Amino acid sequence: MRLRAHKSRLRPFCNRHGFTLVEIIATLTLSAVLIAMMLPLIGSSLRGSRQALLGLPKTHSLRTEMDAIWQSYRTAEPTDLPALSAAIATSADSAPYQLIDNAWVDFDDNGVEFIAPSGTEKVLRVTLGNSEGERLTSYFFPIP
Repeated sequence: MRLRAHKSRLRPFCNRHGFTLVEIIATLTLSAVLIAMMLPLIGSSLRGSRQALLGLPKTHSLRTEMDAIWQSYRTAEPTDLPALSAAIATSADSAPYQLIDNAWVDFDDNGVEFIAPSGTEKVLRVTLGNSEGERLTSYFFPIP
């Protein structure tokens, strides 16, 4: 003898429309846990973006000052690097940046930089800094 199973027992999910209360609660709980895990990441990225934007004017100011030195190098003293070095040193006292380095350097055959001996002014290295600890270095070569 063969037993017949009722149709609703064989296919319990076919005639349903919508979600059960347990499924909705489980979905909301899982979503809340994931959001709680993501909030610290979102907060730290927003904080980092804010700090970068607040530091942008100081970075721009440092770049503007180095551009002014480059403009002086190109127009006034491309052949007289000692005069450029002296002008940088005197203008650093009243500038909004810090003159970290204004030194004469040279390069060996392997391209390694070293401090040039006195009387051999070949390459001028200028490093500017700001209050945020950022530094910007440029090298000035004599133009014959």
